Amino acid sequence: MADALLSSSCVVLVRTQGPINLGMVARLCGNLGVTDLRLVAPLCEVNCPESRKFSTHSRELLLHAPIFPTLAEAVADCGLVIGSSARMRDGELGPGLLPAQVPRLLEQRPAARFALVFGNEADGLNDTELRCCQAWIHLETFGENASYNLANACAITLYGVATAIPPAPTAMPPGATREHVEDLFENWQATLARFQYFRRTNPERFSPLLRKFISRLHLSQHDVQVLRGMLAQFNYFTFGDHGPSRLGQAPAPATSLDEPGAAVADDPVRATGDAQAEAGADPDAATGAEADAGATPHARPPTTP
Repeated sequence: MADALLSSSCVVLVRTQGPINLGMVARLCGNLGVTDLRLVAPLCEVNCPESRKFSTHSRELLLHAPIFPTLAEAVADCGLVIGSSARMRDGELGPGLLPAQVPRLLEQRPAARFALVFGNEADGLNDTELRCCQAWIHLETFGENASYNLANACAITLYGVATAIPPAPTAMPPGATREHVEDLFENWQATLARFQYFRRTNPERFSPLLRKFISRLHLSQHDVQVLRGMLAQFNYFTFGDHGPSRLGQAPAPATSLDEPGAAVADDPVRATGDAQAEAGADPDAATGAEADAGATPHARPPTTP
């Protein structure tokens, strides 16, 4: 059902300038079954006579909409983030989608919750905000005006998604939340920096490329867990710890993997082993690559005299 599809979505308005647009979008959400409206750094008063007047029957949705300082924080719990732009963004996110194509995207990248993001009325989403998105919608125009009013763009998009053929059932697991994917990205980049990968390249230039690469992948929560476990194992063998959880944080200290009562959820090495055990594999057995290299799994790194 189309209404079921939009019920698993959230509409995110970024740096909105006009209270009338806020009210009209809230009303649209009520029309089309969207129960999750989020605001990012609004540039106008949310609770004002104009916004309340135009949010007919959806006033409570607007007045109780959570407000976030950044888009990344607003979509942290979403498995897929779809931006929107009047400008062409092919080079950054690939070809733009029509609203009716969103269900097909969800067949390829299923998500427990997905976000539809609309930028500021004057300049849309900036580059930093677009990097939070894995796809984008572009609405065609057929006259002299190249862009739609914010509320109109939301109406066309939501109605197009609601009336499209729903996504077919899929056996693919839902995508990991963007918070967990972002944590993987930061851990990956920090690990590269630790073994001086950036001696001959600029990390500021490399970072968007790595982020784009990861954003193109449909990673389940299990996939992220396995990759984090690989990075933790590399840090453990090379540096004697499990690596930083976030950029700028101190590396996590290494603890005995056999220590009684050791936390499993926070230990990606142990968590990866548990995931392997669930799949019927022996988490303590060397992989083919480890065996070929003569490595002993879970051994402590050699100490330097």
